[in-house]
Parts: sequence; structure tokens; C-alpha cells
Amino acid sequence: MRIRSAARARWRQVPVGMRDQTAEEVAARRRLERRLLEVFQQWGYEEVATPTLEYLDTLLHGAGPGVSDRLLKFVDTGGEVLALRPEMTVPLARFAATRLLPAGRRPLRLAYASTVFRAQERGSGRPREFTQAGVELIGDGGVHADVEVIALAGEALGAAGVRGAAMSLGHAGFLRGVLATLAADEADAARDLLYRRAFAELGRVVPAGPALDVLRLLPALRGPDALDRARPLAVARESREALDVLAAVLDGVAAHDLPVRIEVDLGLIRDFDYYSGVVFEAYGARAGMALLGGGRYDDLLARFGQPAPATGFAIGVEPVLDAAVPQDGPRRPIAVFFAKGNYAAAVPVAARLRRSGFAAVLWPAGAAGGEVAGAVCVTRDGLLVRVGEREVPASLADVAEVVSTGVGRA
Repeated sequence: MRIRSAARARWRQVPVGMRDQTAEEVAARRRLERRLLEVFQQWGYEEVATPTLEYLDTLLHGAGPGVSDRLLKFVDTGGEVLALRPEMTVPLARFAATRLLPAGRRPLRLAYASTVFRAQERGSGRPREFTQAGVELIGDGGVHADVEVIALAGEALGAAGVRGAAMSLGHAGFLRGVLATLAADEADAARDLLYRRAFAELGRVVPAGPALDVLRLLPALRGPDALDRARPLAVARESREALDVLAAVLDGVAAHDLPVRIEVDLGLIRDFDYYSGVVFEAYGARAGMALLGGGRYDDLLARFGQPAPATGFAIGVEPVLDAAVPQDGPRRPIAVFFAKGNYAAAVPVAARLRRSGFAAVLWPAGAAGGEVAGAVCVTRDGLLVRVGEREVPASLADVAEVVSTGVGRA
């Protein structure tokens, strides 16, 4: 009988696209999530949560059948087909349409920081599990709502420590207007090529004419004068209206002093087909993938029985961690050493330090430990605080104050 090598045993590995995270990585992610949620709250957004699992029908109903290949699916013990959420917009649209909007709340400002899951092609190197933090503004169709979420996205990147990021703005209506002049099969084939940015292949599926000319020019329709260059090319009313909306959004965003560079990109195509209006993405110099993406999706809520305009964005927490200026990590703990028989006396010392904002760990005297910021030695004669080469007597009442003079407060 052939025995599989122990070196290749499954129990030694994690599934492709998944990974373990060290304490430092988890701490950095948690800090970023808290900071982003704090910024969202300052703008009036309330944190909510939805289940990690959704019915497959829910995700297909919201995002369309094209999302199926991105889903991690399974059958539960009752025979229901479920899927792990691949993003948060559809679950939040379901939540808002079935519970929040019927209760009369409008507009809704919702925030989240959640793990999402996507099936990826083998060998792509893309993660199948990652974290998104974002907002959804539901029930407001005004240009000011688009401006609000774009400005909030830019401010959030700045608060996260990202420097030199660029945010591209487009409008789904511009491309939709161009594709509307084609036959349905031609439009579908062209949309697929555009999403893959295979512009050289457009002539194979789109007949010669104004639409093909515009589609081939999409990669060049970016920059400060992109709207002016696009107006003569707008072959449909919807395309012209999209340019007008985008111009108004740019005027509104200009009123904000954002830590990101704003630019126009009319070739921008988001990765879910529910987007209906202004769309945007941001990139940073130190990240290999988009830091955030979002836009308007006015038709999605109607799929769940409650028509309402909506817009929002999702920040990729891991790409932002890669792109951000490194932040100070969590402070190392204070070691509270206790001599034999002094454990009970050491417990309130550690508790006092924790209440004062320090991390504290209890160790027997003489025990080997990890890196610490300082030590408090509990002896029969009292407390000695050690920070570096200093050793200062202290009482329980002032132990935290003495420690703080050496290591600073957490």
C-alpha cells in the first residue's frame, strides 16, 4: 500500500487562497478597522453586520448570474444551497430592503468591517478570504450623496495612513449609453472584453462605426480634460447625461480638502454589474491592487422589493495595510513578576496597570518571558518598578504613574 508523505499531509496546510495571521498582523488589521469605523461614525454612519452565509439565491438575485463563478458554495444538512458572501453590498441591500426601509428609516447610512470570500482561479495568487470596510448610503439619489461617499472614501484613506493615493472617477451611464446603440449580443461581448481590458479585440465583436470608435478610445478618456474630449463622442443621450452628472460631482468633491488626487477615467468598469451611475476606484503607490472601489447602484434595492437609490464603497483592508505608512504597533506589556507566595499580591498590581491603559502579564520571578516594556517586581517588601536601567519603589496607588513616566501610556 502506498502511504502519502507526511510532508504533504492536509493537516499541515491551509486551503489555497487562505492564510494564517500572526499576532502583529491581526493587531494591525484590528487597529485599521477601528480607525476606519471611527471615521465612518464621524460622518454619521452606523455599524451593522450581516451573516457570513447567504442563500445562493440571494446573491444571484442581487448581483446577477455572472457572480456564480466567484462564489464559494456548499449544501447544508437540510439540502439548502448556501454561499459565503463575496462582498457586502448585496447582503446590506437585502437587509435594508427587508428590514430597515420598511421600518421607515431613510436615508440609511450604514457602515461595516467584515470578512468576505471569493473563489479565485488556481495560480492567480489572489486571496479567497479578505476583509472589507465600507459604507452604504441608501435612500438618497442626489449628486451630493455621490460627493459625500467619494469625499468620505478619500478621507478614510488619509486616516488609514495612505499617502499619494489617486482616485479615478467614471460613470457607468457613459459606457451604457454607447453599448445601447449595439445589438444585445454585441453589447454583451463588448462589455466582457472591456472588463478584461482587451481593447484590441473589440473590432472582432463590434461592427465598424461610432460605437466602436468610442470604445477603442476609452483607455485614453482620462485626465483633467477627459470630459471635454468625451462630449463630442457621446453617441447617446444617456452618455451625455452621465458626463453632466460627473461634472457636477467633480465640482462638489473639489470643495473638500482631500488627501487623495482626484482624476477622471471614463474607461473605469467596476467588477459587479449592479452599478448604475458614478463609479470610482483608488490606487496607491505601494499597493498592487485597488485600495477601494464603489459607486452608485440605484436599481439593486428594487430587486429585493424596496426601490431606493443608493451609493457606497468598500475599502480593501489588506491592500491598505500594504500601502499605508507603517504605524506604531501595540505597546509591549508590562511584566508583573511575583515571588513565591506573592501571587495574590501581584494580581491587583496587574489589574491596576490594565485599568490605566497598559497591557500587563503575570510571571513567576525568574521565569523567562518575551519582550516587555518594563517590569514590576512584587516582593514581600513592596513593589519595585523597573524600566530600562531604572528601578523605582512604588505603591499600588501610584504604580501606574511610575510606569508611565518610563514607557508612556498605551
